[in-house]
Amino acid sequence: MGDVVLTVPVIQNLLRQYPNLKITVLTRPFFLPFFENIPQVTCYAIDSKGPQKSIWGLKRWVDTLIKDEKIEVVMDLHSVIRTWIMGFFFRLKGIPIYSVDKGRKEKKRLIQKGIAFFETLSTKEHESKLPLPHATERYRNVFERAGFNFEMQPVNLRVFNPLVQPNNKLTIGIAPFAAHPSKQWGMAKIYELVEKLLLQYPEIEINLFGGGAQEVKILQKLADYYPSVHNLAGKMSLKEEIQKISELRAFISMDSGNMHIASLTGIPVVSIWGGTHPDIGFSALYQPKENHIQIPVEVLSCRPCSVFGTAHCTHAKPFACMQDLHVDDVIKRLIVILK
Repeated sequence: MGDVVLTVPVIQNLLRQYPNLKITVLTRPFFLPFFENIPQVTCYAIDSKGPQKSIWGLKRWVDTLIKDEKIEVVMDLHSVIRTWIMGFFFRLKGIPIYSVDKGRKEKKRLIQKGIAFFETLSTKEHESKLPLPHATERYRNVFERAGFNFEMQPVNLRVFNPLVQPNNKLTIGIAPFAAHPSKQWGMAKIYELVEKLLLQYPEIEINLFGGGAQEVKILQKLADYYPSVHNLAGKMSLKEEIQKISELRAFISMDSGNMHIASLTGIPVVSIWGGTHPDIGFSALYQPKENHIQIPVEVLSCRPCSVFGTAHCTHAKPFACMQDLHVDDVIKRLIVILK
């Protein structure tokens, strides 16, 4: 989800410079709300378990898209097997393809050598100085290679409901989960965080965000303890969730899709980093570095161990990168933001 939502500011900035462009976005059904309020964008949902599951199903879909949407050029912002197959069929029709350079080699080298190693390199020895290009910059470069030059300016997902007014209540959001264990703080830390927040701010309202039956169950158990803690997981559509997040005073999140959504709504986001690292290219947009809470690599040299958080933890203390992060550090940063 994070990869998809980060295409939104790129597309919006592209259309700011080229308002007459017509863009067709191919994505999963769940992600359609990210694009539906951009006037020049038409969305098609790919059904990877249905008609578009097979190679020939993809071919038929490509033929239909070319015919119905009059496509002249294709930007592959995902660069995986499915999009490579589709790109082959677009090329057969004489349509040029421009693919994203995800920087896989430099990211792999960074994980193998470590951030401390990268920071000591001179420009002559290696051009990939830290931080590595952000995902949005990599997406922008795809359009640039196709001849579309534009600058990136801040955008806001609040276009879903421009009438939303700032919430005067002290309401914050917490998204405790992420796709992989090395990116999750653990519910014990979340309970401690909630308890200390309620002591610091007795008037605070806390909204919990997540998805999936198991997460809903875990978050509901937390919400049942405190009248001012509300579990919103599984109760809203993606569009409704974006609107609810945009009304918050601040957001606390792991390195996850919710972190990117919250950042794009324009609210302050305190993000918590473990096995991954914001300098690899997936930091929360429009947020100062101080909002990225993490153990310095000088203290824990095995960080980062993964680009996406998928690596198995080999530290003597499992997931020390997360477990050694203190709740008080997150609260201190939140206090600065709320002031």
